[in-house]
Amino acid sequence: MINAQTLEKTTSDVFENMYFMFPEHVKNPDSHFSFPIQCYRAHSNFIKEKGSLSIFGTDRLVNQMAMNFLGEKRNFEHLELIDVFREAANVIVGNYITSANKPPEVSFEIPVVDTTLIISINKGDPYQIDRYYDIENQFFRIVLAGYKMNQCGMH
Repeated sequence: MINAQTLEKTTSDVFENMYFMFPEHVKNPDSHFSFPIQCYRAHSNFIKEKGSLSIFGTDRLVNQMAMNFLGEKRNFEHLELIDVFREAANVIVGNYITSANKPPEVSFEIPVVDTTLIISINKGDPYQIDRYYDIENQFFRIVLAGYKMNQCGMH
């Protein structure tokens, strides 16, 4: 059973404790953000259970995450930002699996990170959890699906 509250709490805890940032849930992303939005995307499939998790964040958000986590005030290189975002996804999915009381054999693949353009929000996507957040005036999205996704909300 998918537990949205567990995923939301896990996400908030990771941002608050690792990055000193406070996600605010956005109910209507179309009116809150201007699309298209260029994002980093981290994606991980579950092992021994159908499902996957993806997170999306703007370049500015990921750069701020890196500054807060590493304690360095500078613009980070693309590969450094990929590493920071991969670690965020790694911690979120790992903590989610633990908090959701998944069976011990359920684990996850190392997250893969790339960049993508989100043109708009498609409300008809079949995700079990699809949440949008404003984090320091930047777009963040987390998607959880019960099957392997190819594009995780990309259009």
